[in-house]
Parts: sequence; C-alpha cells; structure tokens
Amino acid sequence: MFKFTAVSTPEKSRNASLLSKINHSGYLLITQQDEIVYANRQARHYLGLLSDEKLPFRQTFLSLVTSIYQYASPNAWVGWPKASSVSSVRTLIYSSPHSSSFYQLRIEVLQRLVIDNHPIWIVSMDAIESQETAVSQSIIS
Repeated sequence: MFKFTAVSTPEKSRNASLLSKINHSGYLLITQQDEIVYANRQARHYLGLLSDEKLPFRQTFLSLVTSIYQYASPNAWVGWPKASSVSSVRTLIYSSPHSSSFYQLRIEVLQRLVIDNHPIWIVSMDAIESQETAVSQSIIS
C-alpha cells in the first residue's frame, strides 16, 4: 500500500495575482432568455446591486448593463450570449457624469452548461486596467 502526499509551493506573485483576479472578478449565471439567476458579490457591485438584494426579476443582463454602461463595440454583442461572429472582445464602458474619468469591463462567456435541459452561461466581468503612459522630460540647467 502506497501513500502519496503532494506538497505545493507556488510562487508568491503567481498566487497573489490569481487571488487578486478571483477577488475582483464578477461571475454570473444567465439563462437562454438572458435572465441573471446568480451573481457573486463583485458582479453585483458592477451591476449596481446590493450584495443582499434579490436579483431583478425577469430583467435581462443586457437591459441591466445598458442602463449603466455603453458598448465599446456594439457589433461584438450581436447574438449575445453566444459567441460573436466578430472576433472582438465584449467590453462595457462606464463614464462618470460628474468627471472625465471612466472605466472598462471585459465581459466573457466562460462556459455553456445544460442543467435540467436548460442552457446556462457562465459569464465573467473583469475590470480592464487603464494603460496610461507616463511622460518625462529631462531638464538641463
């Protein structure tokens, strides 16, 4: 009889990066009719819902996000939640009405499941880090 013990020593940075992604990713389960049947805490935050609030009854994911966000590329959303025929990333943009700041969310259908003969899509919502460029200038005196 053999007994095996696995010891894992992952790199700290890789572990921290994965943990950060899990903590900052929103996850949803949506039906074929685009109704949200589950949303984790971060997804609720992105959707403007309180963590203990019931999910909106019969409100679709697209109608909820379009009340808050704008599509970065409307063509990418044709056929939602099925894969887009256009090979672009599905992105939502939030612009604050009181400032010039904005942020973007990448929306990705991770998997399609069939539960009790009903298709369910697992969807992730991830904030996209802004790619700002630092500019410096040498000063010679």
